Amino acid sequence: MSVTLRDIAERTGVSLGTVSRFINGETVRKNTREKLEKAIDDLGYEENIVTRARRTGQSMTIAVIVSEINVEFFMSIIEAMDDALRDHQYSILLCNFHRDPNLLKQRLSELRHRSIDGLVLFPSGLEGDVVSELKEFLNERKPVIVIDDKVHGLDTDSITSDNYHAAFSATEYLINHGHRRIAFLAGRKSSYVGMDRYRGCRDAFDTYDIPWDESMVRWADFSAKKGSACFNELIAAGNPPTAIFPMSYDMTMGVLLSIVNMQITIPDELSIFGFDNFAVSEAISPGLTLIEQPTERIGRLAAELLIERIQGRWKDFPRETVLKTKMVIKKSVAAIQER
Repeated sequence: MSVTLRDIAERTGVSLGTVSRFINGETVRKNTREKLEKAIDDLGYEENIVTRARRTGQSMTIAVIVSEINVEFFMSIIEAMDDALRDHQYSILLCNFHRDPNLLKQRLSELRHRSIDGLVLFPSGLEGDVVSELKEFLNERKPVIVIDDKVHGLDTDSITSDNYHAAFSATEYLINHGHRRIAFLAGRKSSYVGMDRYRGCRDAFDTYDIPWDESMVRWADFSAKKGSACFNELIAAGNPPTAIFPMSYDMTMGVLLSIVNMQITIPDELSIFGFDNFAVSEAISPGLTLIEQPTERIGRLAAELLIERIQGRWKDFPRETVLKTKMVIKKSVAAIQER
């Protein structure tokens, strides 16, 4: 049977009227509030969102802001975050700033007036200063968590993958398979993620005492369209690479589209090392060797950290969480003789 307000009153010895006032958000004495909160937890009383919002003074809403909505990597994390937040009766308000810092400023201003309880931002190499706008949330003790990148000049909680070692290990794998002319699609220079992955590739070359050729690097914007265009440039330039490493899921898809259009055979004519492992990757033949990021864990940890901060636990702020990636070995990389 479901727990009622009368059950809470009987457990605590508090009058039914006081229990009702507390549940509906009215102030009660500290010792009474503590007894009632403990009884609610012990008995498993299930409040609806409206009554809980009244009692806690919270909106039960988390804002999530992304640079693009149609990015599978983001959506995979947000889905896991939503699943975890649902257990705490929180809902997600999703906003898109289209990589436009002025639109992001506008979004943040709008959210200041919506009484959100926390904010999650996917900066994606954000170009533009929104530090003061984000600090306004933190000053109000509303958590701001940055995922997959950082915001220059902002000290706040962040959750990222170990991008440096992911790129290093992928490059090392290609080197150990005999590849020296490796093309790299490195993302955005303004992005911590892009720069970490770029440094990982360069350091792998240095570790194996192989000359680095900057002409084999293309700085893109993590999109499929730009990935395809950069790949086309590399092929048209002559002396093409024996392997290519596009360092995001969307750029990997863009490269694969160009490979199909050019009727290039993988891995006989070109090896490819991809990034991120989603449903489409499973349909590619031959199977794609790639780096897999722990998207489900990122989303779950973000939700857990939001709840911690909302409940007032800020002792370890700012917390920087860096998660290991996994290499998935399939058949898109050929072993060749050094050239």
